[in-house]
Amino acid sequence: MKNSFKKNISIILCFTLMLLLCSCGTKYEKKYQEYVKSLIAINYLGVSEEYIKSTGASKEDADALYEANAELLANNILTYYGITISDASEMTEQYVELAKTIYSKVNYKVSPAYKDGSVYLVDVTIYPINLFAQSSADITNYVNKFNEGVANGDYNDYTLVQYETEFSTGMLEILNDAALNMTYADPVTVTVEIVVDGDTYYISERDFLKIDAAMINSSDVPVPETTSEDAE
Repeated sequence: MKNSFKKNISIILCFTLMLLLCSCGTKYEKKYQEYVKSLIAINYLGVSEEYIKSTGASKEDADALYEANAELLANNILTYYGITISDASEMTEQYVELAKTIYSKVNYKVSPAYKDGSVYLVDVTIYPINLFAQSSADITNYVNKFNEGVANGDYNDYTLVQYETEFSTGMLEILNDAALNMTYADPVTVTVEIVVDGDTYYISERDFLKIDAAMINSSDVPVPETTSEDAE
């Protein structure tokens, strides 16, 4: 089975992109560049200082944005691999920590803004995280071995929680190892437009989603099917 990893972005991101315009003497090329940098830093690295300075957001709101983004990635990883955690909050938290480790490896460069006609554009060069491709073989081997164990009755005495924890722990170990030894796909450049609206400027949610989509490479990565039979 082939599956495409898609991270559905919470609408909360859309409401955090606006800031007040500074004085006319400000160098827009650098200002807009720093603005885009601050958005990436808070969403993927949890670095909030510049974001707070630029937007006037509170530290609490900035931290909540980062946590929400990490939880979103964790949930999408679980969905992508068909991992079910029915009643193991500690395991869920470990997948959120995995998401933060993955995001700590984002590799990008934000260029100064430039004017194209009447609008300012910013180029973001991104080296997509290659986690899924680099761990694909290990994941497939693990799933095949686990399915063999299921067929052999190795987990018949497990409770549902024990069964799910056993499988998800093995997956977590593989993904954590890959995250700590991250490789990257070929760079891509995403161009975003600075939208000026009265006394505010921002990038659109669509443009932010373009950045987000480029951060993790997942095209045509095979996802092995796990055995649907649970331990009895």
